[in-house]
Amino acid sequence: MTATHTAPYGFPHNLLALLRRAGAFLTKGVLAVAIIFMAGMIAVATAVAGLALAAFAIILRLTGSRDDESQTRYEESAENGAITLEAKKTPRGWTVE
Repeated sequence: MTATHTAPYGFPHNLLALLRRAGAFLTKGVLAVAIIFMAGMIAVATAVAGLALAAFAIILRLTGSRDDESQTRYEESAENGAITLEAKKTPRGWTVE
């Protein structure tokens, strides 16, 4: 045998090499499908969490306080009588009138 005949020939050796290659290809395919499946599951879980958060925010907004509760009254005494200050909640913070 010379150096060019390093791989054995014959039916059993070729079959085993074919099975090894098929097994490696199958393993890579299963791994690729598992990665795609997990990425999809993470995407679905993120979407469900976002929808739940949005629903909770809407529920809080709909069951929020009325205008009367969002105003706070302060009584201060002055030389000529009592002064009533009203504080209203605005999107930028509280405003005192």
